[in-house]
Amino acid sequence: MPMSEEFIDQTLQGGGNPILQLLRVAFEGETYYFANNTEDVTSSVSGSPETYRRGSFKVELPDDTEEGTPRATLKLEVADGQIIRALRASNNPAIFDIWLVLGHNPDIAEYGPVNYEATSFSISEKSISIDLEVEPILQLSIPSVKYTPSTFRGLFK
Repeated sequence: MPMSEEFIDQTLQGGGNPILQLLRVAFEGETYYFANNTEDVTSSVSGSPETYRRGSFKVELPDDTEEGTPRATLKLEVADGQIIRALRASNNPAIFDIWLVLGHNPDIAEYGPVNYEATSFSISEKSISIDLEVEPILQLSIPSVKYTPSTFRGLFK
């Protein structure tokens, strides 16, 4: 996805137009929206206008040198216990979508969505630490009968 010149300038030089992280958490039929901001943000980056509640979270991305399935850690500070109770009661993994937008125009995604699936979580007094994993496409097995040298000559030497 190409990024705007304004986004690149803001990233490299800073300025008065903050870069906001928008987070959508979906599991067990419930969806939660958070903005890493001091006030609520209304945005339609997810496809429909939604209000992203103000909050504080930090995404720790994996190193570029790591091999295997990319993993990240999300540290989410939550004031209400609703999402904590939902995580504890959930039998299915939560899905996390993250976008980067500019503060003056939050309807345009400069980067994202980046899709992660929760693998585990831990809860402290005021925050949740969630281990995230990109969809494990590297772990898909490809049947040898489907991809053979006779049918896909360009894949084999």
